[in-house]
Amino acid sequence: MKDSNNIIGKANGATSYFVLSRNNKLTLKQKIQKTRFQLRKKWIEKHISANGHTLDEVCQYVQEKYGFREVTRACSGVQYEYEEMRTSFMITHAPELLGEYAKHPELKGHSEEEIREFMAQVEVRKEIAKNVPKEKFDIDFHKYEKKICDTEMHVIIEKKYEYIGGGASGKKTIKDFNKMYKDVYRYYGVTEEDIAKKTKRYDMVVRTLARR
Repeated sequence: MKDSNNIIGKANGATSYFVLSRNNKLTLKQKIQKTRFQLRKKWIEKHISANGHTLDEVCQYVQEKYGFREVTRACSGVQYEYEEMRTSFMITHAPELLGEYAKHPELKGHSEEEIREFMAQVEVRKEIAKNVPKEKFDIDFHKYEKKICDTEMHVIIEKKYEYIGGGASGKKTIKDFNKMYKDVYRYYGVTEEDIAKKTKRYDMVVRTLARR
């Protein structure tokens, strides 16, 4: 195995799996990037103030300021994205619903056979999660989309577990998306309680704003 990260499973929604090599030392460039990120993060933590907005307000913000429109689940691919995120969130937030598969499978080694066995267990776990009735577990999934010529941007907001994500296609569009994405997180912001308790929301806002 090469000394690098190797993707062993395809990305499904919010779920990806990686096998890390034993020799995962940072390159000089990675060390510099990490140091710069930590410095930006400390600066943001020092200057951040309470001015949070609700996710309902964020949904309205991306539509009114950036011209996104909400896409219904009837549209091609959206139902699949919803199902994949519901499965991923269930595994993360309510693994007890998976019965004997509540515990995440363990990768016992890095041989091809052990990796295949691990991936098979992961897929079984996902299938069980998909079959859990929505009455027992569901998410509040919303997708917003903006098409620009032959490129597109999309924002996904999950209100119940407080998730904001998205993506774009096309080099310039990706650059514009990254700028917009940070602005959306800046608008989402944090509350006094988030700052005092260093909540998950606080961590996500700070980390997002610290990225280049």
